[in-house]
Amino acid sequence: MISNDIIIYDGVCVMCNSFFRWVHKNDKKNIFMFSNFQSKFSSNNMNKLKNADSIAVVLKDGGVLRKTKAIYYILKKINKLLIARFLIFAVPYPISDVFYDFIASIRYTIFGKYDSCPVLDKCYKLKFVD
Repeated sequence: MISNDIIIYDGVCVMCNSFFRWVHKNDKKNIFMFSNFQSKFSSNNMNKLKNADSIAVVLKDGGVLRKTKAIYYILKKINKLLIARFLIFAVPYPISDVFYDFIASIRYTIFGKYDSCPVLDKCYKLKFVD
C-alpha cells in the first residue's frame, strides 16, 4: 500500500514535464508523489498501468486513472483550473479521451522531446518515486 497517490508522466516529453512541475508547485497539501514512465516503479507496475504512456495516477488504494480521468482527478485534488475541470467533467470520458489521445499523439511534434529524462532539482526529488 502506498501513502500518497502517485502521478506517473512521460519523463522525456517537454509538455508532460511542464505539467509535472506545475502540479508539484500547486500541490500545497502534498497529496501527490511523482514518477515517470522511464522509472523502475513504472516498470514494476506496467501490468497495472495497462500501456499508459503519457499520464496515469496510481491511487493509494491501488486503483489507476488514465488519460482525462487522471487529469480531472489531479486538477480536482489541487483545486485548480475550475473551467478546465468543468469542461472535462461535462464531456463524457470516451469523447474527451479521443481529444486527449490526439494531443498525446502529437505532443512530441508540438512541444518537443528530451533525449533523456531531465535531472531533477532537489525540491522535486523529495517527492519522486524511482
